[in-house]
Amino acid sequence: MDPEILIAAGRIIFGLFFVIAGVRNFAGFTARTNLPTNYGWPLPAPLLAAGFTTQLLGGLALIAGLWTAWGAIALILFLIVATPLYHNLFRFKGAERLPHLYFTLVNITLSGGLLQIIANAA
Repeated sequence: MDPEILIAAGRIIFGLFFVIAGVRNFAGFTARTNLPTNYGWPLPAPLLAAGFTTQLLGGLALIAGLWTAWGAIALILFLIVATPLYHNLFRFKGAERLPHLYFTLVNITLSGGLLQIIANAA
């Protein structure tokens, strides 16, 4: 199979993940504004909107194959900020830690895939 087709398919699937997440986050925006971080305080609505917009635009960049490196960089930065705010596994012990460990590992893995997209865009 042509590697370019595989790269494009992977990039599109990756982009869809973030577009779907962004759409879902905006659809539940009111509920998200009341969701506290791991530190007990909710993020201000403009910061949430900026994060969800990053998910949407970064995902769309990957899907369209336009500015893919910049879109991937923005998504990595989003993950770097969101992970400690909502999945800081060091703030939990025992069974409470397990979902945060899982989502931290997922976000690290997503960042690794985004680095591959950046490498292929160069």
